[in-house]
Amino acid sequence: MEHNAPFAGVPANGGPAPNQNPFANGTPPANDMGAVPPPSGGASPDSPKTTLWMGELEPWMDENFIKGVFLSSAAESVNVKVIRDKNSGNAGYCFVEFPTPDSANKALALNGTPVPNSSRQFKLNWASGGGLVDRREDRGPEYSIFVGDLGPEVNEYVLVSLFQARFPSCKSAKIMTDAMSGQSRGYGFVRFSDENDQQRALVEMQGVYCGNRPMRISTATPKNRNNHHGFPHGHHGGNPMMGGGMPQPQMWNGGMQQQGFGGYGNYNPSTQMNQFTDPNNTTVFVGGLSGYVTEDELRSFFQGFGEITYVKIPPGKGCGFVQFVHRHAAEMAINQMQGYPIGNSRVRLSWGRSQNNSGVGTPYRPAPPPPHYLGMPAHAPGPYGGGPHYPGPQGPGPQVR
Repeated sequence: MEHNAPFAGVPANGGPAPNQNPFANGTPPANDMGAVPPPSGGASPDSPKTTLWMGELEPWMDENFIKGVFLSSAAESVNVKVIRDKNSGNAGYCFVEFPTPDSANKALALNGTPVPNSSRQFKLNWASGGGLVDRREDRGPEYSIFVGDLGPEVNEYVLVSLFQARFPSCKSAKIMTDAMSGQSRGYGFVRFSDENDQQRALVEMQGVYCGNRPMRISTATPKNRNNHHGFPHGHHGGNPMMGGGMPQPQMWNGGMQQQGFGGYGNYNPSTQMNQFTDPNNTTVFVGGLSGYVTEDELRSFFQGFGEITYVKIPPGKGCGFVQFVHRHAAEMAINQMQGYPIGNSRVRLSWGRSQNNSGVGTPYRPAPPPPHYLGMPAHAPGPYGGGPHYPGPQGPGPQVR
């Protein structure tokens, strides 16, 4: 199972508290995220703090280990709460409570130094908004973006620092990793507490270098308790088929592309109303799978987008199905994972029919790629680019970028 934590950074002073409810519980983000906090600049002067956030934990690090670390490194007896993902266990961060503000402040000086008996360094910051007793219902709305084409040299700290330098409300970042190797999968998510910053980031950070590659930016569904119907806060114009209904046209590669059926052959719109525009359909068809990909492995590639109901790979068919709880999670998966390498091939994604209803999938019909924002220069393909151009009986599919 993949160790992808809930997206739970520590905001700056006075901001919303980190999310302790794993995304897998059914709360609908496109991003199952672990966390790196923005610099908070120290404890609030009118509210002495005694709790630190500690991130980038190894999966095996538990409360007893962390207590021992601070006992040996700071000579302090502390209380520890490790936040856990219901699927993967350790979510990658914890809260450490000290007996006094002064002892917490001294422990904060360990930030960046080696953690005893491990290969990690301390990643410490002030916890805010609740710490060990965080209440999820007290948090405000959150706004997320998807970040693709990340190089292997980029870690969460680098990613979140890049955005925090431009956007004060940037709260945290998560880079999705392979369950077995721990290596970056080349994409992640960044969260904001201000919708204006999220919207600016969609435009201003498109093509900006992070590490050695320019980033590919698009919308992601925020983790917000009030958003249960697939309509994300900060919905950026043209994101395909958000929340059901008829697909909306958008500008793509300099021309008007009618999403949903335009440009992909002779589709009769009346025949598309089921799997492609039915707001209740949450099943993704995954084509082009190599024969040795397992259902658990396929699930690990998609679980970062939302809670999954089931994963099915029919024997010998070279395809599979992933059914999500929420439609917007399926939409994000189709648009962000189009052409992504799984096994030894790049997958082709489309809407499928629920196997609970029909037992079979629909013929492959490529989903449009994420929008290319006008005025932003195109960039050389990263790990998503250079993929094949998929022809099919319905006409040519999109060129994977």
